[in-house]
Amino acid sequence: MRHVSAFIAIAFAAIVLLSFSVAAEEPEYENPDLQLKFNLKETQNSEGSDDLSPQNKLPADPQATKTVIGQSDNYIFFEAGREPVDVGTWTSEPVEFDISISITSLDIWWESMESDSNDDCVWTIEIQHNGEVVSEEDSDCTHGGGDIAKGTHALTTNIDLLSGDTFGIDLTLTSWDDVKIHYDNVTYDSGLSVQGNHIFFFGGMWKGTEVNIEFAEAWPTNWETNLEAEFVMIMGADGYMADNSKAEATVGSEYSITLSNGSADVTSTIITWTEVTGVGIQLMMDYTTFDHMAGNSSANGTAKPALVSLSLEKAVGLLGDDGGLLGLPGFEIAIAIPVIVFVAKRFRN
Repeated sequence: MRHVSAFIAIAFAAIVLLSFSVAAEEPEYENPDLQLKFNLKETQNSEGSDDLSPQNKLPADPQATKTVIGQSDNYIFFEAGREPVDVGTWTSEPVEFDISISITSLDIWWESMESDSNDDCVWTIEIQHNGEVVSEEDSDCTHGGGDIAKGTHALTTNIDLLSGDTFGIDLTLTSWDDVKIHYDNVTYDSGLSVQGNHIFFFGGMWKGTEVNIEFAEAWPTNWETNLEAEFVMIMGADGYMADNSKAEATVGSEYSITLSNGSADVTSTIITWTEVTGVGIQLMMDYTTFDHMAGNSSANGTAKPALVSLSLEKAVGLLGDDGGLLGLPGFEIAIAIPVIVFVAKRFRN
């Protein structure tokens, strides 16, 4: 009996030592190259400027609008001398860790208030780094403005951001007509497309009826809102969909991660779903609406797949789903490793 007790004591001591060893090491993670839309927001950031953020409103929330009054010299029979008019400046929150970004395009939804032939208007697009202009481009309006429509303008601006830096856009319009822009909405998603390694993924777990994912963002967003909007979802076989009202986003752990040019200190977010009963579980994550039934004949009609998809295997204890270490409850060891499949290009540390 004493030998058995000694064996159990040694086993627990080994587990404790192993846990300290694991905690002391840098965590394993995925840091994929992803393209996020940074939306022009009607709300202000922490610095009091109009916000530029990957955060979206709820799908049913209305868009913001802004009317830009065209400036020109009006004569009896003609107009002349168009003048550029300020539309606005939008600035991101300070970034949480060093990151290199590529700004690849600007989408702007707009309509003309006076005619349907205002296609000779010009947007002047200034990209800023910490309030300083790093690029400036003029781009034709791409459509006449008879209806609300999106104009897409290609950009090629690269910025190396250090922790605490911001980037932004200053927008100017030269137009004969008055123009109304539409923005800050899932449909009218005016904003910048930004390529970069925005997110560290530390893994996911499916144990019993609970599923969770842990990650850290360069620009943190509100995941309670994102859960309500179904921008992140648990899907399963035969059309199973977990209930997001039984999910919660909480502050996770603090990590120090070694990067090629230094280190990043990050605080993770953990999203946990309870009462998950499906099989073939897959976690789908984005910052906007997506086709949550991609590949299924009952797809919801949208063409956009989720930004990130994770296929999870259920964790199994040494004595089965309900067993724990040596049959003692509370010491279940997960032996299944989640497989992370990214829609975009995948990088491994």
